[in-house]
Amino acid sequence: MLTPHFELSQDADFVYVRIRLPHLRTDDGEFYIEGNIFKFYLKPYFLRLTFGEQLLEDGRERAEYDAAAEILTVWLPKAEPGKSFSDLNMLTELLRKQPAGGKSTASGQQAASSAQPLIEVLSSTNEEDIAPEHDGDARGDAGSDMELDMPPELDIEAEQEFPTPLSPSQRRAYGFNDSYSAVFVGLEEAELLQIPQPEVLQPAERTAARLAAEDAAFSSDHYMADYMEDDEVRAALSYVPWWAALADAPSEEGSTEFTVGPEVNTRAWPENGSEEQHFLLQLPRKEFLLSGRMQRRALCGLVDLLYAYCYDVRTTLGEHTVESGWTLRHISTQLSWLDPPESVKAALRSCVRRALCYPLLRHWRLSLALIDDVTRILERGKTAVLKALVACRFTLLRSGEFGYLLNRVWVDDYCIWLQQQPERRLDRLISALKIGHPEKTEIGWPLAAYEALASEIAQEEHE
Repeated sequence: MLTPHFELSQDADFVYVRIRLPHLRTDDGEFYIEGNIFKFYLKPYFLRLTFGEQLLEDGRERAEYDAAAEILTVWLPKAEPGKSFSDLNMLTELLRKQPAGGKSTASGQQAASSAQPLIEVLSSTNEEDIAPEHDGDARGDAGSDMELDMPPELDIEAEQEFPTPLSPSQRRAYGFNDSYSAVFVGLEEAELLQIPQPEVLQPAERTAARLAAEDAAFSSDHYMADYMEDDEVRAALSYVPWWAALADAPSEEGSTEFTVGPEVNTRAWPENGSEEQHFLLQLPRKEFLLSGRMQRRALCGLVDLLYAYCYDVRTTLGEHTVESGWTLRHISTQLSWLDPPESVKAALRSCVRRALCYPLLRHWRLSLALIDDVTRILERGKTAVLKALVACRFTLLRSGEFGYLLNRVWVDDYCIWLQQQPERRLDRLISALKIGHPEKTEIGWPLAAYEALASEIAQEEHE
């Protein structure tokens, strides 16, 4: 468990704990008061403070989160109003675990405690409304932390250690326009990214490590099996996704309508009152000033995201599954390795390589068909591209505990940036895609040899 950065202050009635929680949602967090002990838990953070004076849980305790400053402020009522807590600067001592049996109130009675969800901290709640029923013996173990709703495999009383801070020279920028850093500190084991050290590796090191991981993940047996038994691949290739069924329809000026699905229903996107519309309305109104290199990288990164999205739609026949988020993350080099492509050719090569070594269906024809899908979406204009990006955003959001971080670092900014782009930029990207299909010899594996071997095996089995 990581100890978050925090600072303390006080007035006559309260001790204030200000906890820095960058890029985290606080609705799953809990805090806990017992005697002179304060505990806070929000995965992956745990904070335990042992004060020299007593606290009091009387309904005045609360917490508020300032999303702009990324600071959670907790109000801890003092048991004796006006009593000065003289140890607030002794951070090492405050973090030290108190020996068993050392927690008691000033009157010698065991303190009542309860874990309170932060989603309710903006309003006062009486203790009797939230405290579970139990007798006095149930609290006989002064070191008990049963009231914190923590995973059983975590030892919350382990020694607390601050994560080693990175100096400005050590921090590596990533994300859209290289605008982010230190977002994934403490989440290296969360299986959100494939990159082992997201905050340390240089861009060139990310690319080299990614290519090595792809080479290790490629399975010739899997590739040949899908080449020989391609029923599912054929089904994916014959499926007609929404961008292929898209048709121009009469619409009012300023709106785009298109035909979706086999039933050929015509409607506008986004629908009024939909979650997609709500998301777009909530996006910040900011303008991106990108250099020529970053503009090119953004366009190539758009190909990377759209390719992953098209793979998921085709292989699930338009019905997203619980694995859809995994698929997006593993095919996109940006979402998996924080490694955006620098050219259209590099984007297509990496997309095809990853489509042949990670997901369930690994077939050359499918990997090339997806390039055509990306081209078709881009040809339909910014509305169609934005629809795909928003779909990616909600898929990632629902795919895992920290999927929203990938949206924050990549997808949300793409949704803002795209709306500011002139159509001519997408036209140039379309032209590059139409002439950029990679050859088998450029992928890095002897695909033609594997296909020839698979054909021989199939022929022998037939005979």
